[in-house]
Amino acid sequence: MGNSYTREDSLDSNGRTSRSSSLLRKYSKSLRGGGSRGEEDHSEGERRLEEEEEEGKAENETGGEGEESNPPPPTLTEEQREIVKRTWKVIEARVATVGVVLFMGLFETHPDVQEVFTPFRGLPMEEVKQSKELRAHALRVMGFVEKAVRRLDQPEKLVKLIQDCGRNHCHYGALPHQIELVVPQFLQAVQPALGEEWTGEVEAAWSLLMRNIAFTMKEAMLLELK
Repeated sequence: MGNSYTREDSLDSNGRTSRSSSLLRKYSKSLRGGGSRGEEDHSEGERRLEEEEEEGKAENETGGEGEESNPPPPTLTEEQREIVKRTWKVIEARVATVGVVLFMGLFETHPDVQEVFTPFRGLPMEEVKQSKELRAHALRVMGFVEKAVRRLDQPEKLVKLIQDCGRNHCHYGALPHQIELVVPQFLQAVQPALGEEWTGEVEAAWSLLMRNIAFTMKEAMLLELK
């Protein structure tokens, strides 16, 4: 969410295999025959396993194209939309702080993501925290959230907004699986801002909105990268 990315196509969060998926891009993965037929076929079986591992790495770098699709999150109820709009008014007064806390949490839990942001690459966390570039990027992200909240009752405009944001992230060099990493960090950032207004219902409403945003962004990114 922003324009400070630089492309690093081999990035893999926490060293694990990325599992991005898309309802709009379904691929069937055929099972390959293999296994040894005796001592003489042992090396052949190992060769096939190595090939499959390499294929898995390639899928990871392009966002996991071979995965079966996960279903989209449910849409927000009218009550949940009202909760988000009401509590946003409280968050809005602290957008810069919330945004900075969001990205500091993201960089602390996923140091590899920090390296994708050119201005913050290789900087100690304290310098990142004091960076004017971080504050500016945080404000852009929170500005996007504000636009999403204002379009909650206009689903077509909301989807277009999110899809455009996803496509733009492809141009910045972001990878689809990185988008969902923002969801838990956003929730942790807004909780102290809301204080006593943070309830189970508020958490559920914001969590669902952010999951929908992440899902739609990833769908748009995967189509853009196709």
